[in-house]
Amino acid sequence: MTLAKAIQMIRPFEGLPHYETAVAQLHVASCKGKREIHRAAYRMRDAFAAYGYATSYGKTDAA
Repeated sequence: MTLAKAIQMIRPFEGLPHYETAVAQLHVASCKGKREIHRAAYRMRDAFAAYGYATSYGKTDAA
C-alpha cells in the first residue's frame, strides 16, 4: 500500500478529532515499509469508523 492510498482511505473521516495526528502517523508508518503502512491505515480506518458509530448511536437523521 502506498502513502497516497492510505491517506485516501481515511479521508472520509477528515472532520473527526485527531485526523491530523492520524495522517502524521501514516507518514511515520510509510518509512517503515508497505506492511506497516497497510496495518496502520486499516487500524486507523477501523478506529475512526468505530468512533463515528459510537458518537452517532441512537441519533436520528435530521433529514
